[in-house]
Amino acid sequence: MSNKYNGWTNYETWNANLWIDNDWRMSEQVAMITGDFFGSYEDLDTITGLVAERINDMFLDMMPDLEPSFFSDVMSASFREVNFWEIARHYVESESAQQELEKESENA
Repeated sequence: MSNKYNGWTNYETWNANLWIDNDWRMSEQVAMITGDFFGSYEDLDTITGLVAERINDMFLDMMPDLEPSFFSDVMSASFREVNFWEIARHYVESESAQQELEKESENA
């Protein structure tokens, strides 16, 4: 049985990406983070890893502080399931494709 959810690793990853896509501030922040690393690194895996760390940190900064409880345990367990590398790769590949299109239009 596959745990995939709407093409993503799992529900938690799909949901995290959905929140990024549907919140223009988060979406812009991830786009800026991704674009900034493209100016400094060439290797897509390196960029993906760095972007994943920043997205993870962004979510950690938004996480509410909860007293130890069943609910904080469930929230923490769900958070650990998010595949931030997969989310980052989605944005890195999109940025890479956009840059390729820009290069092609400059050379045309």
